[in-house]
Amino acid sequence: MDKTVFVFIPACVGQVWCSVHSSFIIPLTYKDLFYFTGQCLSLDEHPQFRETIIEQFADARNIQNSTFKIQNFVQLCSDHLIITTIYLKFKKHRILELLPDELAPTLQSLYELNRERNEQILQQIDEITKILNKANIQPVFLKGTANLLDGLYSDVGERMIGDIDFLVREEDYLKAAELVQGIGYRHDEKISYVDFTSRKHYARLHKEDEQAAVEIHRILVSDRYSKSINPLEVFRDKKPVSGKTGIYVPSDAHKLVHTFAHDQLEDSGYAYKRTGFRGTYDLYLLAKRTNVTALNKQTRYRKQANAWLVFSQRVLGLNSLFLKPESLSAKWFCLKYNFSMSFIGTYSAWIFFKKLVYLIVHRYIFEFLKAIFLKKERQAMYRRLTHADWYKEHRAHYKRYF
Repeated sequence: MDKTVFVFIPACVGQVWCSVHSSFIIPLTYKDLFYFTGQCLSLDEHPQFRETIIEQFADARNIQNSTFKIQNFVQLCSDHLIITTIYLKFKKHRILELLPDELAPTLQSLYELNRERNEQILQQIDEITKILNKANIQPVFLKGTANLLDGLYSDVGERMIGDIDFLVREEDYLKAAELVQGIGYRHDEKISYVDFTSRKHYARLHKEDEQAAVEIHRILVSDRYSKSINPLEVFRDKKPVSGKTGIYVPSDAHKLVHTFAHDQLEDSGYAYKRTGFRGTYDLYLLAKRTNVTALNKQTRYRKQANAWLVFSQRVLGLNSLFLKPESLSAKWFCLKYNFSMSFIGTYSAWIFFKKLVYLIVHRYIFEFLKAIFLKKERQAMYRRLTHADWYKEHRAHYKRYF
């Protein structure tokens, strides 16, 4: 598969349809579209929603009075990397044949490209695992890669995978990085001012002609949230992948906690009222295997966990599936989330201000104070400030941050 095609899928898929029909003029609100998309993901639980989907696409054909912009729907699915999931849902429920002529073949093509890519990623995993196993290192694969290996998805091509993430024991961390680099993987970071031993994962490693980059973890989440999911417990409860030698994934309970921690804590989903549909869909599938209601007992962030469960079940149109009754704080979270989607401009300005304050207080003032009292922090700060490449990467970080 051509890697360039995949890399640009999020930015261009919606434009494929937009370029064909650009005259739909009366869109649903973003909030309505968000909830509509969520219920498309859970079609299996309420197949009657199929009629609503058909009505919306039929409405879109009425160019003059349409309330549904197909290109906005496709763009949203693309931005959240669920376009292949939507394709399989529509195929299963016989909706594809009812889509506009140009759209169904496009979705099928993207699905086939992603399936091919995932099959090649599985081959990458086999190669990496073989090298690590020879050194008596047993990796535990994480996130979408783990779910793909563990058969959580209905099809190899259902999930769009970013990187290959895996966890190794602390004592094997640098050795594993050395072994992976020994088979041709490289990173672009400057070792002179980066302390990999204090990071959540090693520098992102990539190899020419391979589909996915590799991230080797010593812990699953940053130190700030590490008490929510203990690596030693993940190793203790790991389970082997059927038909694979030396390949392991976390237990379903640990997958659930990691999905929550990554989506709502690490990626600031709770703080900034943003939820990735991939995480929501993984939650939905994991709920078929494990008791997701127990999440608030498995993490110290009970309020955030409850909010995530409640908002997810509302978006999927499956009220009370994950958590009942809904707490007052979870209801308040959903109210604020709905506000953020209804008044995007106002909310975006508030988030910009909030991020700016956090950056000044936490990244500068707090880091400076730590450097005063902690020798290790002073040394790390000195390495960064005396290296020219750090300033370039710091500016690039601003663009990603804001």
